[in-house]
This record gives sequence, structure tokens and C-alpha cells, in this order.
Amino acid sequence: MKKSDYLVKRNEYFKELMVKEGIDALVALSPENVLYSTGAYIMTQKLIRDRLEIAVFPQKQEPIFIVCGIEESGIKEQTWIKDIRSYVEFKESPVQFLVDALIEMGLEKGHIGIEKHYWNAYYYTELINAMPDATFVECQGIFEDVRVIKDPVEVEILTKASKATRKALEAAFLTAKSGDTELDIAKQIKNNLMNQGADEMAFLVLGTGKRSMLVHPMPADIALSPGDIVKADYGGLFSGYYSDLARSVVVEKPSQIQVEVYKKLATIQKKIINAMKPGIRCCDLFNKCKELYEENELPFIMPHIGHGLGIGLHEDPMLSPLNEKKLQKNMVINVEPLVITDGFCIHLEDLVLITDNGVKILTGAKMSNELPIIG
Repeated sequence: MKKSDYLVKRNEYFKELMVKEGIDALVALSPENVLYSTGAYIMTQKLIRDRLEIAVFPQKQEPIFIVCGIEESGIKEQTWIKDIRSYVEFKESPVQFLVDALIEMGLEKGHIGIEKHYWNAYYYTELINAMPDATFVECQGIFEDVRVIKDPVEVEILTKASKATRKALEAAFLTAKSGDTELDIAKQIKNNLMNQGADEMAFLVLGTGKRSMLVHPMPADIALSPGDIVKADYGGLFSGYYSDLARSVVVEKPSQIQVEVYKKLATIQKKIINAMKPGIRCCDLFNKCKELYEENELPFIMPHIGHGLGIGLHEDPMLSPLNEKKLQKNMVINVEPLVITDGFCIHLEDLVLITDNGVKILTGAKMSNELPIIG
């Protein structure tokens, strides 16, 4: 199947869920759900929140894509939607275009799903004042229910992104040495990631020594010293999809406690990954991980041990103690246990695909229990 065929198929899933929920039309507003439903990746939509791009998916008619006029030509090359309507920025209201489309569909009194959690109060007020007889309900759950299962096109992108992100980090660590700064390593990681085919760097946290204990340390002008743990957690964007990887290494001379903690954590991560298969509840995986920490006498402080990945950095399912949802075939999930102890942090994160027979590790890594040494 072509990418456009999968996009059309997603619309069919939307319609099934709209019927189930009693919704007459579904309105995508966020950059993530506009990309997912239309195929159009619009960079300025993320950077300029007032520049709305709105995809309308009625239950019984063809979809309509409302776009800012300056983006129209690029969008036409990406989307499968035929009815594209452009507004003139600052002169015309995108909300009025949405109102006109909904009324044209006969939905002035309709039950309409929109992303309330994303839209700002100004635009939402304009909408409900223009359509006082319509009912607007939050539709985030519908998008999440469809997005949680990845199709082959998405798996291909995420696999490529995950492997590229690992290779970029490994190459940076291969040349790093004592005396280099965190900023030196960060610059090399970014250069490597772009050379591996990323469209942009999405985020990068990196800390050494005691700074590795910070949850999200920004790289600083601090030199690496022998015995320092270097913790990196970062990701890029590939065709609108995220990568997300975490690794920990030591500079020149590991201590015995560092070696032991790393070995215990790597073993725990493997056991959790090996336990993942369709039908297993997310909360049960979390609790199993917590038990393994206790057995290994490691401190456990995590609110979750992993998360779905796709066009969002954190997607369903969350591997948390409150999530009773079961894993399903073709979910793509990051598994990321960490340990903060004795003045350092060890953090590991790998991406896996749920299959009928367990998991496939998309990171492409050879998972070793040995603490990597640099310098």
C-alpha cells in the first residue's frame, strides 16, 4: 500500500469511531493530528500557534482542509484531501472558514469533536459564538485510539529514525574523551544526527558526573573527568516522527558500583522487554519493573517506565501504574528505566515494536550488560 492509502484508511477508522461515539464530524487542529490525518507536515503550524491549519472529517461527506494561504502549495503536494480551502492571514478568520464548512455540511446543530485541549480560548470563543446550536466535545481520545496502532509506513519511519539516532550518539561517544565538555559532545551529537538523515534536532539533555542525576540537564561548558558518568537522552524529527533514545557511559575509569548498577539496570530492561506481548497490561509491566528494582536493591522513583512514540514524543500507551490498557500488536513503545544513586544516574532507553511473538527492538542495538567506557 502507498502512504496515501494508509491515510485514507485512517479516515475510515475515524468514521467508525465517530459512529460509535455519536459524533457528526471530527476536527483536527494540533500539528500532530493534522499531520497524522492529512499527511501534511507544516513546520510553521508548530512555531506560530495563531496560524491555524484545520482538517474537518465529517461522518458522511468528504473531508475539507482549511489552510493558511502561504502554505497551500506545499500542502497540496503532501495531502490526499482534495477539498483545500485557503484563508488570507490577518485578513480572514480561519475559524469562520471552519464555521462555513460545518454549516455547508448541515452541521449547524451537529455534535462535533474538536481538540479542546489544544485550541486557545480566543478561537474557541469565536467558534461557539458563531455556532450556538452546535455541541462541541473533546475528541482527543478518538485520535489516540487510532494513533496507538502503527501502520507499516509509520513503523518504517520510526525504525529508520531510531537506528539513526543510536548511530549518531554512538559515533559521538566514540570520539569523546576526558577534557571534552558537555557542549562539545552535544554539538557532535547534533551534527551526527543531521548527517544520519534527521530533519531537525527535537531535544537533547546531557549531564556528566553529579549533573547526570538531574532529570533534564542542558549541556553546559563543563569538562568530562575520569570516572564521570555521561548520561544523554535525546531525539530528532524524521518526516514529522520523533526518535527518542537514552544511553549512559563512563569516562575512562568506572567504579565497581557504577559497573554493578549498570549491569542490574540493563538486565531489568531486558526482562521487561522480553515480557512485552499482546494482552499484557501496562500497569503489570510497571509493577514487574518495580519488583525487579526491589530484588536488586535499586531505588525506584519513576512515575512511568516507558511510553508510546510516534508523531508525539509521549503517546499512548504509557507504562504507568494507573494504565490498565493491554498491549496490542503494532504498538511502538520506548522502554526507559533509570537509576539515580551514589552521585550518578544510569538511564537506558530503547524502542520496541509489539508483535504476535513478543517484541522487535527497533533501535537495532546489541543490548549488553557491560557499562560502555569512553576516552
